[in-house]
Amino acid sequence: MYKKIILSAVFFMLANQVHAQSSVTLSGIIDSGISYKTGANAANGSQFAFGSGNLVTSRFIFSGVEDLGGGMSTVFKLESGFLSGTGALTNERLPATSGNFLFDRGATVGLKQIDYGTVTFGRTYTPFVYVLFNSDASGFENFGSVANTIYQTLTGFTGVQYTWANNAITYTSPTIKGLNFSVMNSLGGTAGDFSNQRVTSAAVYYSLGPVSLNSGYIDGKDPTGLTDNTVARAYSVFLTYNGTSYKIGVNLENFRDPATGSNQNYYSVGAQYWLTPAVEFVSDYTYLSDRVNRSRDGSFAKVGVNYFLSKSTDVYTEVGLSRNHSLGTVGIGSVFPSSPGMSQVGVVAGLRYFF
Repeated sequence: MYKKIILSAVFFMLANQVHAQSSVTLSGIIDSGISYKTGANAANGSQFAFGSGNLVTSRFIFSGVEDLGGGMSTVFKLESGFLSGTGALTNERLPATSGNFLFDRGATVGLKQIDYGTVTFGRTYTPFVYVLFNSDASGFENFGSVANTIYQTLTGFTGVQYTWANNAITYTSPTIKGLNFSVMNSLGGTAGDFSNQRVTSAAVYYSLGPVSLNSGYIDGKDPTGLTDNTVARAYSVFLTYNGTSYKIGVNLENFRDPATGSNQNYYSVGAQYWLTPAVEFVSDYTYLSDRVNRSRDGSFAKVGVNYFLSKSTDVYTEVGLSRNHSLGTVGIGSVFPSSPGMSQVGVVAGLRYFF
């Protein structure tokens, strides 16, 4: 009897100790508002709409860490997007007939060692898109930012496929003297064909005081699995300067589809400026230069202001314009390119809450 009591007490203490060394966090973003744009269809119609994620996609995130001792820990992250206007899951932007995806924005587990880096497994953000997110001085928003570029290329990848990779193994190094890097390989899983549907990506970051030089790369095979052709190959280079109350950055991106010969450069300059701790201004200008057909050239620009009611809540307004040559399809919203040759004017306003 006494042995059982002692064993139960020991088990209880060990369970409490393990629990104390572990943590699970729920976090996320809700972004809702209204939007207006011209050039909403081929007839150049205007559209007022509810904005579910004007600037950032609403999401909830479960993340956790368990301390294993000796500088080693287990980490995990589960992330799911949703439309704040309806409550529906974003579902990888695919129709329900393609399947249901609960954690469409990522599902990873891995090991982290403070001296040697982190290895994760699962559906993950690509190192390429992490460079865009971490470097874009205008905030990598869904409206008039570098985020537009990955959704409006002529390659065989969609913006979703540039952003996330399935069945991926990723290594991220620790930062040493301002330098760190990450590499990723996404396994297609086709028996007897290692390269089928494979995606590889890498990123390098270097900071020296207020100056940062970051670069990303991605190479993707045919996502349908019908061929082993490379249909998307891209790189990005960002140079940014972080001041005490502002950030400014310039970048070059190149997107190619070796299977079709498409080749496009995007040149961007973005900035953010904090007038006060509560008032932030953002701006961006991006020019698309098509290296094959200049009739597909285009550009977009935006300015905006965010007012933070608290550390967690802000209201925003942004105005943008896109212009195109006769075959250009650059749109002011990231996932909404324009009809060929059509210009767009867009306005978004809304409220964001970070939890």
